[in-house]
Amino acid sequence: MEQAALKKMRLKQIAASNLIFGIMMVIFFMIIQISEIRFTHFFFCLGILMLFQGVLGFIKKGTTKSFIPLFEQVAIYEKEKLGKEWYKEKKMENIWKLILSGLMFFQSFNIQNIPNPFFDIEPLFLIFFLVISLALINVSMLFRIRKIDRSTEKHELKGYTKESNMMAMALGFLTIIILFGFIVIFILP
Repeated sequence: MEQAALKKMRLKQIAASNLIFGIMMVIFFMIIQISEIRFTHFFFCLGILMLFQGVLGFIKKGTTKSFIPLFEQVAIYEKEKLGKEWYKEKKMENIWKLILSGLMFFQSFNIQNIPNPFFDIEPLFLIFFLVISLALINVSMLFRIRKIDRSTEKHELKGYTKESNMMAMALGFLTIIILFGFIVIFILP
């Protein structure tokens, strides 16, 4: 793929991902303002969604089909570029979704006695969480795009799945520390 076309595709991918995330967050905020959704129901619904995505991912296996043609184009390009690593990455992605689904179900059943609905959360925390989420999504996409697009040979991408999972865990722990610090400093006092 030519550099100009690749750059245009990647810019569209970043814009579409941010737009979809933004729309989902607006819908989420509207739902929590309209209804008195409780944490236990939220985690249960999130668990069902993650379980559905993980199972669907295992059923689809190596297909690049997507509802959004741009994401299908990106998947075809990355599948060609990554080779076997693409299959490993998709398998690990689905395993993580199933693990997260289990954690969401555990959280749902673990906090059933907490009466607080979602709208009792400080709006400042929700805005901070939105900003942190957008930053993480964009940083991880930029690292991924840079690594995949700059590689010229398949052996350069060997072990990419393991490397990206380690990076994701490191970013996850850093995010937890930042969110915990924000809660301690701004929400608890």
